[in-house]
Amino acid sequence: MLTITEETLDQIPVLHICKEEYIHQPLPVIIFWHGFTSGKEHNLHIAYHLAKKNIRVILPEALHHGVRDSGLTEKERVFQFWSIVLQSVRETKQVWECLQKRKLIEENRVFVAGTSMGGIITCGVLAAYPWVKGGAVLMGNPAWETFARQQIRLMEQQGSLPLTEEEAEKQVSQLIPFDLSQQTSAIANRPLFFWHGKRDEVVPYLSSYEFYEQIKEKRKDDDSLVYHLDPAAGHKVSRDGMLLMAEWTADYI
Repeated sequence: MLTITEETLDQIPVLHICKEEYIHQPLPVIIFWHGFTSGKEHNLHIAYHLAKKNIRVILPEALHHGVRDSGLTEKERVFQFWSIVLQSVRETKQVWECLQKRKLIEENRVFVAGTSMGGIITCGVLAAYPWVKGGAVLMGNPAWETFARQQIRLMEQQGSLPLTEEEAEKQVSQLIPFDLSQQTSAIANRPLFFWHGKRDEVVPYLSSYEFYEQIKEKRKDDDSLVYHLDPAAGHKVSRDGMLLMAEWTADYI
């Protein structure tokens, strides 16, 4: 039987999902981040398929989301997007440290994953922390600088950018150390899974696919590096995509 518990790890609200008999035993761990305007409980269906495979699943709540909602308007939260992403990268380490102290991680087997914003967070985590053993990026983007500049251009066209050009450049410069597309060597030989809908207009697939092709050149016979591009899907993970990710994670975590 699976168990779901609400916990707070270093002031970060999380859902903790695993088989009941393993609740206090070390297991492989996946820290799974939700998307923008979503919440941790919205990925329980994914957690179910992972936990069935004897994986401990931690679903953190991102800043300004869910129980951490601070009353921002939708527009204000959009302007905070990259602050939320950077905070989540830092909080991934805090969650990991809490699990380490409780001896809940089996042999340092930790993956990070996420959907949309969560996939973007995952790419930043992989750039920042070599102790993460692998990752699953669902509708994410490793090219942080490129994506941020696209967002800025769109806001400028809409007349809604609340920053000067100098302030915008300063914000973009803070993202570059976490831009996985600019440091492909950081991924090394770690297992990496991509899923994306070809019709996704919210987070277009091209940047992640170009990144995948670049690293695949050096890992041609490595089955732990995969990219699934669904020709019919938009900005929503299909059931097939979810099941593929769960199977892949069980194989390589």
